[in-house]
Amino acid sequence: MAPKSHQGTRSSPPADSQDRHKRLWSTTLFGSLVWILGTSVITLATWNALSGPQGLRGLDDLEVYRGAIQSFRSGHGLYTFQSSSIGDAFTYPPTAALVIMPFALIPYTWSAVLWTCMCIAGAVSIALMVGRSIAARQPRGTIPVDAITTSGLAFTAIAASAPLASNLRFGQISILVCALVIADLLCLSGTRAAGGLVGLAAAIKLTPLIFILYLWLAGRRRATTVAIATFVACAIVAWTIVPRASVEFWSSVVFEGGTVHAFTSSGNISLDALLQRLGVHGQIHTMLWIPICLAVVVVALRRAIQAGHAGDDLGAMVIVGAASLVVSPISWTHHQIWLVLAAFVVLRSPEQRLPGRWTLVAQAAWTGATLSIMVLSAAELRPFLAIAVATLIPIRRTVRDGAPPHGALRHLSELRGALKPSALLPARLGRGNRGK
Repeated sequence: MAPKSHQGTRSSPPADSQDRHKRLWSTTLFGSLVWILGTSVITLATWNALSGPQGLRGLDDLEVYRGAIQSFRSGHGLYTFQSSSIGDAFTYPPTAALVIMPFALIPYTWSAVLWTCMCIAGAVSIALMVGRSIAARQPRGTIPVDAITTSGLAFTAIAASAPLASNLRFGQISILVCALVIADLLCLSGTRAAGGLVGLAAAIKLTPLIFILYLWLAGRRRATTVAIATFVACAIVAWTIVPRASVEFWSSVVFEGGTVHAFTSSGNISLDALLQRLGVHGQIHTMLWIPICLAVVVVALRRAIQAGHAGDDLGAMVIVGAASLVVSPISWTHHQIWLVLAAFVVLRSPEQRLPGRWTLVAQAAWTGATLSIMVLSAAELRPFLAIAVATLIPIRRTVRDGAPPHGALRHLSELRGALKPSALLPARLGRGNRGK
């Protein structure tokens, strides 16, 4: 009997392979549509920011940067300049002036266009890094999505947010500083260069110094050393190039945060400004501000270390970023990118007792509420959102839950106990718009 011929017959691909291809195409298509939406939103945000009566000439902070540098070049000093339109002076470290200086050497229009493009590039880079982190570490009980979709969602949220609109409107450097910190913590972690970008960011604006403290307490000693070395090296270089400005900044300007124009407006969500808006001044203000700031820092760092040890670098970064907004004397709207990213941290239910669908409901409610506060005109709620993100909101169960803390965690636990109100207050008391 002749053997059967198999000519003309082909084996069909497995069903699971076909399903994978369909899912790949559908997720890619959906992710692309989300990116198109985000691009449309950021285009509209850029148009709104630049369509005022002055157009590109309305970038107030960029004008302050350029004016201060031009004042320095003409021999009048970096910190003596004050903007004629808003009355603000240059308040950043000399390193920031050196970084910005090229933009003061070209015509203003070109400078404004390039600066706006850099802000948009900063938003795109943050979305890509955050989206990749979300997609790489999805815990059980969440909707599985790919990096294209998660980065597109992050980009759309950032594009629609008040912090990006403020960066675009004023020509601010804040989003670029955030991008440096995020690139370091999410992309360089574990490499020899880890800590370098955090050190550079802190040399440009002092607020990221809290991330160096986080790196040290988290046991990342090499990254801490690199961050400190970078920060000191930048300060030395600036001291060499602009010695008089360096002396002026480190001896006086750095202590004058409270003199900034519209310090107590609702755009400044720091605890310092919040207490002053509530009518708390003088010695009572100091007695409240210092211990509350210390308590927020201790609790936030402990939570961030736990999240970092569990592999949730995004959650740890957002917690520390929110704490920086609370304890810094000045936290304008353009600083508040961290609160936008807080919408994408993964909540955990108490003791993980809620079923998966209710966990999704809680996550959706948190994301919606957070983005509503950061997109709409709700500046009065943002100080409380920052405090909640830093100290209260349960972000992913960590591998150390239920285990006794040790090392830095143990010391932070002890310090947190010492900072309880009952330990800080006497026994009798233990029983109180600029829109930038």
